[in-house]
Amino acid sequence: MPLNFYYDLTKNKDITTEVFVDLWKNDEIKEAIFLASPELFAEIEKWLSGRLNDVKKAKRLESSLLKYLSRMSSRCTPFGLFAGCSIGAFGDETMIVLDDYRKNHRQTRFDMNFLVALSQKLAKEEVIKNQLLWYPNNSLYKIGDQYRYIEYRYNSYNQREHSIEAIAYTEYLEIILKNATSGKKVKDLAMLLVNDEIIYQEAEEFIDELISNQILVSEIEPSVTGEDFLEQLANRVSYLEEADVLLKEIQYYQKFLKEIDNRLGNEVNKYVELSDRVAKMETPFELKYLFQTDMYTGIQSNQLNIRWGYKLKRLLPLLNRMSNTPSETNLQKFKDAFIKRYETQEIPLAIALDTEVGIGYLQNMNASDSTSFLDDLYIPSAPVTTQEIQWNPVQEIIGQKLQSIHRDNKYLMLLEDQDFDHLELNWNDLPDTMSTIAQIATVDGEEKMICSYIVGASAANLLGRFSTGNHDILEHIQQIATVEQEMYDNQVLAEIVHLPESRTGNVIRRATIREYEIPYLGKSNLPSEQQLPIEDLMISVRGNQVILRSRMLNKEIIPRLTNAHNYSANALPVYHFLCDMQSQGRRQSIGFYWNDVLQKHAFLPRVIYKDFILAKARWKITVADLSFLKESDDKERMVAVNEWRANYNIPKMVQLIDGDNTLLIHLENNNSIQMWIDSIKKKKECIIEEFLFSEETSSENVAGVVRQKGMNYSNQFVISLYNQEKLERAREKKEKQRYVDKEVLL
Repeated sequence: MPLNFYYDLTKNKDITTEVFVDLWKNDEIKEAIFLASPELFAEIEKWLSGRLNDVKKAKRLESSLLKYLSRMSSRCTPFGLFAGCSIGAFGDETMIVLDDYRKNHRQTRFDMNFLVALSQKLAKEEVIKNQLLWYPNNSLYKIGDQYRYIEYRYNSYNQREHSIEAIAYTEYLEIILKNATSGKKVKDLAMLLVNDEIIYQEAEEFIDELISNQILVSEIEPSVTGEDFLEQLANRVSYLEEADVLLKEIQYYQKFLKEIDNRLGNEVNKYVELSDRVAKMETPFELKYLFQTDMYTGIQSNQLNIRWGYKLKRLLPLLNRMSNTPSETNLQKFKDAFIKRYETQEIPLAIALDTEVGIGYLQNMNASDSTSFLDDLYIPSAPVTTQEIQWNPVQEIIGQKLQSIHRDNKYLMLLEDQDFDHLELNWNDLPDTMSTIAQIATVDGEEKMICSYIVGASAANLLGRFSTGNHDILEHIQQIATVEQEMYDNQVLAEIVHLPESRTGNVIRRATIREYEIPYLGKSNLPSEQQLPIEDLMISVRGNQVILRSRMLNKEIIPRLTNAHNYSANALPVYHFLCDMQSQGRRQSIGFYWNDVLQKHAFLPRVIYKDFILAKARWKITVADLSFLKESDDKERMVAVNEWRANYNIPKMVQLIDGDNTLLIHLENNNSIQMWIDSIKKKKECIIEEFLFSEETSSENVAGVVRQKGMNYSNQFVISLYNQEKLERAREKKEKQRYVDKEVLL
């Protein structure tokens, strides 16, 4: 929805129930909220149809509905049907014109948690199990007289838990694993063991035991790269005998998803009817998670003025100087431990990272919860006696400026090149490609770009999850991957394929992007010769660099994870290591950041550098100090809010900040204030920041950056950058080599 929608909705002191009732007639709004929360949808339906007598509950529902209306008209980050994205280009002028939102495209699919559960259920059914191909668990590796591997299970909260398991080496097991490498049916594997002493039934029971313990995994194991997983299931089931009923059921699901993607504003009864049908499959799911949707905005024109590209390029030196290389990283600690243990040896990766016979990963940190045998042990951590504060020259400069701001009661902090010219400028430790999230708004009559940082390890990371639903975005991502690979002569960039948690699969799923993949507790759909299993990877330290080498290719491997997954949270050691390898010797980001000490200030000003806003003004508020918000009389509360705003110079439009989430609050509207109260009532502190898409620039008389039929929208741009110098050097080197090869041939 346009910003005008939210401004019009909250322009008066109060929003009447009649206004909400009228809005609830909009089928697009209803479908968007249903997909986000079916339970909330049902309660709102009850309230606005007059079937709810609880006044307090009605007030809470009012706030909840207003939150979603705020989300779909102010926050651009794609989520469900609330906001979408499309690919754009630079040009001579800014011309971004949207089609009517009813023409937006969408992609709806089943939740990965459900699909994982369905694939596991199918793989256990005898008729299907015996027709599937089975492969060794791709986390399996051999140490001494045993094999080790990672097994997963689901706890009572339906969360995936991992544990390290071991199985003793036997000649029979070796035969099975060797032959299963290319995929074999249960019958074929069992026949390998049949001899004078072992009958077929015993051999089959042994294979079943390997399957139940996840030493062997099926070809319908979950995949987070390539085509949609439901499509993969349908393709495989179509080749199975006695599976016609199952295939028709899957095809019905596919047809349903395709039909609802033809329009916005579907009746929610369609979703409920399908969920009732899915329930007959006896596969557990929650309705609120069953459907996952991404939206792609229909556009008439999507062009941003190229001057913003040039200005962003001129911003880079400042952000570069302001950002330090981390002094001690996980990879540095690992490297030190590796040299101490193995010196110049090359070691299999799985053995080096083994917590018992190797050195593990994340040195000097508590053991991972992936080792289930430690679950019941209490390991006390050392008490923190002092807090080490990292105070560098950049923070010294910013701290002094902040003191001046507070002393003079100013709202703006200005940064200039001369403030940081004396600091080192280093381009050699940045990623090959990076990206930034920026906004453009008219502030105090001037167009400004709001841009705080530029991040890596690849410019494609922020875009990966949208690669399956929009061909233009996929082409852009593949172009980034091609440019990255061009920069390396004898090294291979390989995609990490791992499913850490079933529901995480909804946001880490992506198309096949690179020529090679490293599968680890996740299925790769590439041909086997393009897969680099963990057992193929060797590790060493040379020239102060950790080197990962593929024995099969005899080339150095540089891992890549082309999504925005926060992989460091409870990650398995191998996955964490591979992801950290992306940024070896590189800064992961450059930008403007308030350090932990400065963030404690109650007020932080807007930070400006030339045509850029590097940070919005923000206020840290103690919730206990907002007792005046509890005024039962709306009129008195509004007077108190206005006095409070005047005392602290707080604008009427602010955003509540909660991690990555933002909520637009209109402080001259009682319903919006109540929404704010409901959002912070269980917190001790909250942070609000200014909202820079002002009401004036969203009027019909002023053309916004993104518009549609006189309506103006908020905006958010993901802008990709690459190291042009490095790319040109690589191309020149390749051209010279081609010339030399040609001379040799002549």
